Amino acid sequence: MKKTTSLFIVAVLCMAMFTSCATIFCGSRAKVTFDSSTQVEKATLTIDGNKYRNITFPYTVKVRRGFDYSDVKAEAEGYEPVYIQVYKTFNPVSIINLCDILGWGIDAATGAITKPEKKYYEIEFEEKK
Repeated sequence: MKKTTSLFIVAVLCMAMFTSCATIFCGSRAKVTFDSSTQVEKATLTIDGNKYRNITFPYTVKVRRGFDYSDVKAEAEGYEPVYIQVYKTFNPVSIINLCDILGWGIDAATGAITKPEKKYYEIEFEEKK
């Protein structure tokens, strides 16, 4: 009887530890690097409404995870604005949740169930006409 109780407690503790694995291991934001083939002095990146001013390329920033894509707008003086959409794909780390419905729910709510499709984006600026 004592052995069964001990095994049950260990099993419950293991399930609790691995709840929402993708959220614990990966977080709710992911790093993405933006670079430009065009030599621009300073640029502004707007990602999901957050502005990053006076940046130089390459520039690494954290974007939110989630089921929706992230809108990116790159602007540099003398160049047309460039629009990019960072699409998301399934994050295989969430599989560690196995049959834990609570873990899947937490990962889905925090967005950790997804990750950016690519970690590197090349921005090509065109001069204003």
